[in-house]
Amino acid sequence: MSLIIFFTFILLYILYSVSIEDIKTLLISEIKLIIFAISGLMYLVCLGLVNEKVNSIDLIIVNSFSMLIIFVIMYLISHISYRFFKINSLGIGDVKLFSISTIWLGIELCFISLCISFFISAIYSIHGKLFKRLKPFEQYPFAPFISIGIFCSWIIDKI
Repeated sequence: MSLIIFFTFILLYILYSVSIEDIKTLLISEIKLIIFAISGLMYLVCLGLVNEKVNSIDLIIVNSFSMLIIFVIMYLISHISYRFFKINSLGIGDVKLFSISTIWLGIELCFISLCISFFISAIYSIHGKLFKRLKPFEQYPFAPFISIGIFCSWIIDKI
């Protein structure tokens, strides 16, 4: 239980840091993404050490493969939206953040976090358009919504 609490705080700190950076600059630094990935791998290793039923190597392999799948899906979404709207609606940092979250969550929870993120972002976007705070096709930081989705999925899994 203390392992889960420890890594929950690590996850929360990283996601908060990434969100603040994205709000300020519309960019996500590579070093934060690398720290996010390494700490996710550390979580999987520690999970295998604490629980004998969990094989860390298998988890790392499965989640790494899932990470590639998510990366391809998110990159295609980004590429297709750029082709249609001529605007970068989903940045490569967002794609990488979602992909790396698969190490932490697995592919099933990653899709749940994706749905949560898009839903909350849609509410924000509709609100912004209704009250004329967002122009059509105006870019806004998506990492805070991704972070909320990731953290909600993490909590749902741990309850």
